[in-house]
Amino acid sequence: MAGKPDSVPAMTSEGNVSIELRKIPGPEERGLKALFRRRMTVIRFLTVTSGVARDPIVLLTLLASISRSGMIFAINETAQNFDEGFGWSIWLLIVSALTMLVASYYQRLRAFGIITRIMARLRMRMAHQLLRANVDFLSSSPRGEVYSAATREVGELSGAVINVIEAIEAVVVLLIAVPYLFYVSWAAGLAAVFAVVIGIAGYLLLDLPARRHNASASQTFANYCDRIGDMLSGWRELRQRQTRREAIEGVTMQAISDNVDSHRKSETLYSASTLVGQSAIVLLLCFVVIAIPLLQGGDTTTMFQVLTIVFLTNGPIEQMFNMMPRLSRAENAYYKIQNVEERLSAAQSNVLFGGGAVPDRFERIELRDVQATIREPGKPDAEPFHLGPVNLAFEPGETVFICGGNGSGKTTLLSLITGLRHPDKGEILLDGQALDDETTSGYRELFCGVFSGFHLFDRAYGMDEGELAELDRRITQLGLSERVKLREDRFSSTSLSAGQSRRLALAVALAEQRPIIVLDEFAADQDPANRAFFYDVLVPELAATGQLVLAITHDDHQFGKCDRLIKMEGGRVVSDERQTRKAAS
Repeated sequence: MAGKPDSVPAMTSEGNVSIELRKIPGPEERGLKALFRRRMTVIRFLTVTSGVARDPIVLLTLLASISRSGMIFAINETAQNFDEGFGWSIWLLIVSALTMLVASYYQRLRAFGIITRIMARLRMRMAHQLLRANVDFLSSSPRGEVYSAATREVGELSGAVINVIEAIEAVVVLLIAVPYLFYVSWAAGLAAVFAVVIGIAGYLLLDLPARRHNASASQTFANYCDRIGDMLSGWRELRQRQTRREAIEGVTMQAISDNVDSHRKSETLYSASTLVGQSAIVLLLCFVVIAIPLLQGGDTTTMFQVLTIVFLTNGPIEQMFNMMPRLSRAENAYYKIQNVEERLSAAQSNVLFGGGAVPDRFERIELRDVQATIREPGKPDAEPFHLGPVNLAFEPGETVFICGGNGSGKTTLLSLITGLRHPDKGEILLDGQALDDETTSGYRELFCGVFSGFHLFDRAYGMDEGELAELDRRITQLGLSERVKLREDRFSSTSLSAGQSRRLALAVALAEQRPIIVLDEFAADQDPANRAFFYDVLVPELAATGQLVLAITHDDHQFGKCDRLIKMEGGRVVSDERQTRKAAS
């Protein structure tokens, strides 16, 4: 897929388009116009994704805002007509106060639901795209950036919806209170507008450096996630050498230190911008107490009314000032998520997942002039690896061994045969029909196997009762019944040795009973007894049932136990020998 789209449709678990991330100006772009576009894009995303426009929270927010304004008006009316008795104003005050408290309480409850809704949709969207990403992205993308986007950034962006809701409430209150303040005292009204302008100016002045440090905090968190992944995946290597362990610990501690430092700097600047706004409010109060009596005489009633308005609008004004840094952090999170999703979108496979018929058998698979070019991630100037052209054909019941030195292209060839990687040139034919985007997904269903970098899930995903019964039988056949029990669709343990893990992965593959089984160096970490069982019992059994066996192996003394021996060198098939399979000795 060429280019980067301006927006990418998101998919819910039901498969419907639900959200989109629109392009926004990069964080390096300056100016009020770019800042306004970024903020409005984030606000629009939060409101559309959350469905807040159709949520009762809108009514609750309006009720809370109007009730707060009603309290201001009721208090001032009560003070102004104190000598004449409380009358209706005291009832307005009571009703307004109760309504504001109840509305604010339920508003908070609804806001929590909205946050979880946004988080769920973003994470479902990312999971959907990851499941459909092509092999280049999955094999080369830095995992820390993906983990960071799916955890920290999603949480930061989703949490900002509360601030948006609070800002809506604050704007409604101010739209009512400021004109009322001008009505009570024009001087106080001007002072209030001036205070808000000072607060916004202080925020704008400090926003850019704060965003830079916040972006740095996001990157250092991604680096930290990468190092944690290294510790979990490479624990054996780390325990074998103390200096290696100390080195990765030092790099991890540095990532943590950099993250803390970036957080501290960004939060210091954000706190300073909030302090500017709070200082403006304090100056406004001082102006009311000192300047109002001088400008409008000693009218204590007017001063009391102004103070009431200022005190009761102080909360909404502070909410607005607090929202600005939070929205800035949300913008950075939005940009990070957008960055990952743009790469994911560009890496989406053109294959229609679940599209086309799913064959349960085949007559012939043919690779015709197939070529592929593999480039090393992050090294555009490095010499790429070229495979092909390859011309091969396979039929049911064959046992095919593939051999060759390291880097000869064996695993790349298997990825092409299985449909996991698309050829750059040439075509793959299934029963005489060339594969396309619609039929590739069904073609992949012909294969099962154990790859060199296999992943052992803790449960047998997607298996029916018959397959689970076969899996249980295969676990016993492969000598794992004392270590692993199948409890419904879960394995009792996956904490196994390398050889045991590979045999359990083989048991899963065998239980799927596909027409083709692919094995990449399966026997490499097996003991002599299990290696002999694999070559002398299992492989002939699979061939006898009509399955095509494709196995990468370096066991040259076992080469006689296959029907065909394909040898590769430098990305090319240098020989394809057919032979009579030797019986087990």
